[in-house]
Amino acid sequence: MIEVKKITPTIGAIIEGVNFSEPIEKNVFDQIYEILIENLVIFFRNTSISPMVHLQFSENFGELDEPHPVYPSVEGFSRIVKLENDKNSPPDTDAWHTDLTFKHEQPFASVLVARSVPEIGGDTLWSSCYAAYERLSSGMKKDFEKIKCIHDMGDFRNTFAQSLDGKSGVERLNEGMSKFGQNIRSLIEKHPASGKKYLNFNETFVSHIIGKTINESNAIKTFLTNHMNKPEDQIRWNWKPGDMAMWDNRVTMHYAIADYLPNYRCMNRITIIKDRRC
Repeated sequence: MIEVKKITPTIGAIIEGVNFSEPIEKNVFDQIYEILIENLVIFFRNTSISPMVHLQFSENFGELDEPHPVYPSVEGFSRIVKLENDKNSPPDTDAWHTDLTFKHEQPFASVLVARSVPEIGGDTLWSSCYAAYERLSSGMKKDFEKIKCIHDMGDFRNTFAQSLDGKSGVERLNEGMSKFGQNIRSLIEKHPASGKKYLNFNETFVSHIIGKTINESNAIKTFLTNHMNKPEDQIRWNWKPGDMAMWDNRVTMHYAIADYLPNYRCMNRITIIKDRRC
């Protein structure tokens, strides 16, 4: 029997009672989905889950993303991203972001498994975009309904701006922008399952507020960045090997804290594009 332990009233819950060594019944997947929609990010402790079961688990919630355009994959599993970091390969996810919002379809969810974690450090934060919206004044809610934002590859520019394989940083940057593309999204959107409104903004991938000058756009972005960074909206998870987290990427931001270097950290992530139940 599934047991749910809420971590905060706003975001986060631990699920117990799921045996990943046996086939999981459809009604259990349905329960997990409902718990996810209510709590935004859910955790399973000490799963000992294999890459194949990780893949099968994720497929029950929707269509999986193609291999990541930047990060490597787990050997033999092209749709499982291998996030491997140490002093020679520092992380680039230590900023608030919602995954891949610049793509044609904003991903529904991610499922992350901790393979190797340092003894200290390496926590991950998640934040509720529902809560950030609710804290806006009524006037701001009304004004922001009209706003649309440009999303692009953001911090990934740092990766492409380096000369590599005989190509200059400029060439690689232009290729990256062309490959990744851009998208336009409303600042305030409505969740397809819950019907609740949320702020669809993240400092990493939102590059400009449409219809504003650079100065005006930067002022709004700065306000939103500060407004959405409030501890009351957040959950902080201290990883243990075998832990698995799943989060609703439509209504959360997350931040992988890079405080563990020079130690080693390895995580496996699957991104689910389409929500099968919406």
